[in-house]
Amino acid sequence: MKQLYNLNVFKNFRKRNLKTLALCSLLLSGSYSLVNAQAKAYAFAQSTGTFTTITGGTVLGTATANSGTASLYQVTPYDVTLPFNFNYNGKIYSSIKVSSNGYITFGTTAPSISNSTPISSTEAYEGTVSVFGKSLNTFANLGGITGDIRTDVVGTAPNREMVIQWTNFRPAYSTSSTSAYAFSFQIRLKETTNVIDMIYNSGAFAIGSTSVSGTVQIGLRGASSADYNNRLNASTLAFTSSTPGTANTSTQYTSTTSTSTAGMPPAGFTYTWTPPTCFAPTLTTGSSTPNSVTVNWAAPTPTPASYDVYYNTTNIAPTGTTTPTQNNITGTSATINSLSNTTTYYVWVRSNCGSGNYSEWSALPISVTTLCQPPNILSTTGATICPGATATLHATADAGATVKWYDAATNGNLVGTGNSFTTPVLSSTTNYYVSASNSGTANVGKAGIESNASGTGGGVTSYLEFTALSDFTLKTVDLYPYSATAGTAGTVTIELRTATGTPITSTTVNVTGYNTTAASAPQTVTLNFPITGGASYRLGVAAWTGVTNMFRDGSNLAYPYSLPGYVNITGTNLSTTYYYFFYNWQISTNCESSRQQVTATVDAATCLGTSETGAKENVKVHPNPFSEIINISKPELVRSAKIIDLSGKLIKTIDQPQSILRLQDLSAGLYILMLDMKDGTQQSVKIIKK
Repeated sequence: MKQLYNLNVFKNFRKRNLKTLALCSLLLSGSYSLVNAQAKAYAFAQSTGTFTTITGGTVLGTATANSGTASLYQVTPYDVTLPFNFNYNGKIYSSIKVSSNGYITFGTTAPSISNSTPISSTEAYEGTVSVFGKSLNTFANLGGITGDIRTDVVGTAPNREMVIQWTNFRPAYSTSSTSAYAFSFQIRLKETTNVIDMIYNSGAFAIGSTSVSGTVQIGLRGASSADYNNRLNASTLAFTSSTPGTANTSTQYTSTTSTSTAGMPPAGFTYTWTPPTCFAPTLTTGSSTPNSVTVNWAAPTPTPASYDVYYNTTNIAPTGTTTPTQNNITGTSATINSLSNTTTYYVWVRSNCGSGNYSEWSALPISVTTLCQPPNILSTTGATICPGATATLHATADAGATVKWYDAATNGNLVGTGNSFTTPVLSSTTNYYVSASNSGTANVGKAGIESNASGTGGGVTSYLEFTALSDFTLKTVDLYPYSATAGTAGTVTIELRTATGTPITSTTVNVTGYNTTAASAPQTVTLNFPITGGASYRLGVAAWTGVTNMFRDGSNLAYPYSLPGYVNITGTNLSTTYYYFFYNWQISTNCESSRQQVTATVDAATCLGTSETGAKENVKVHPNPFSEIINISKPELVRSAKIIDLSGKLIKTIDQPQSILRLQDLSAGLYILMLDMKDGTQQSVKIIKK
């Protein structure tokens, strides 16, 4: 008789712990890949039937020895093509990967050969079915028995079953040739219904009688280890009396000892996992403006009639009774408007399959931080100049904003600040770009140490982990160095690293160590580390001299320490029950508008006409046309003379010209003689070379 279990315990766990789990995927505006999250929605039942051994089919591997890969220990997962398409977690698969460690996975990413915890593992396969997940192997010709892994297809379409069988496996890895317990187990994937059966056979000693006991992961996992549906029993509870797992690390206990309460599965003992009729979509990407966020998702199979969306700023997951904030969305994206800037919003989506049939809400939200609200550029004024001259460009912005000038629309160099910008000498029309920005400073992180903070533990291998939501500069941090002798001088090398530990930049600072929290005072040190948003980082110690440690704190912790829109300090590498070393971060923030184009136009034609007339009134030029030389009056008023052709190209510059300009090297044609006067004015005249 089948035994049904209430799955609400998974919902309760999710609500209590989702905030912690989601820290690993805090998101910025931009593109972020998330995961299907449906395994928790599968219905569970158990029964006792018949274990039907498959003896034909395809043999994936056979043991030829009693240890190592020859015993099918940590072999490369086998690629297996399915005889029919199988829907797991709302996605269609035509193949699986089979691990010798008692499970299968879905997707192109294979599990590592040493992965013996398939449900709690953070490896990037898209899902797993674990029938007996642990470090396993089998043996060759002990007591006349040899183990293998094989597959076969039974039944007829459209009701076929794909059977994956681990035959005569030990319940735990062993190389013993004098004692070997053997038992078999299967995963059966059912065509059309997409139901999953896990079926166990009874075991027995092939040779010897040494007891084997331990724990094993059994159940389902989605594409994230936060999405799990597994079983749990302690050694004091029979294997057949398991309860729903309370964490992705939950296990079942087994023992080959006949007097053990847990025991081993009896022959034909079956776990059945039935998929829901309505799958949630796969959250994919998120983006934002200062006052809105847009989230996107991929439709599951089968495609629902519509979708519901729910969001908040607290990261508290919705339940089945939560009222959506948007509903009846027929596309695969939603935009949420009228939001606050520099605020992180958490968004969940569920499918509406009609007639009151809803999927679970996505187990993990997609989180998107709205952008800051930058000041505005109010006006811009370009300039038209003669070739070889400088241009002064102008812009105005909101009160208090800093006006910044760049030489490119994106990236490029900052070439000036302020309401006006004077270009270098230009020979052709050039575009510049102006923006408005507000900058400031703010503090984040634990403010200081507690009276019971410890100066031991951790060390140079310890670091804080944080996610940058947008660009900022980490200006200073407070340190509390420790030394056995108070007042010891030393140095600390502080290092910024990528999320995988690759050093980015570092600085060495002078410090003084103290041996008690009462004597220790915050020592503010300057870092000025530039941080690029949209990534996760580590802040750690590369080395220290003189001092032997720094105070770490284990009291009144409040991870994540957050500055909305900029940074979340999410924990440490060793334990989130401690706060390591770097207190009271001061960061420099910058909120900058998009850049607007301002043009300095170089036009030789503007240098003729009135400017020529003015030149004749001040400095006389003759003869014109000329053959080899030009005479200019009042050369003492002229700082330099430039010869420019009609395309705007600068041909020649003559500094501190005399009364005679020798221009015999010019080709015949029309030119502009540009005179830069010592009083800062410019005069020009059209000249003709014969």
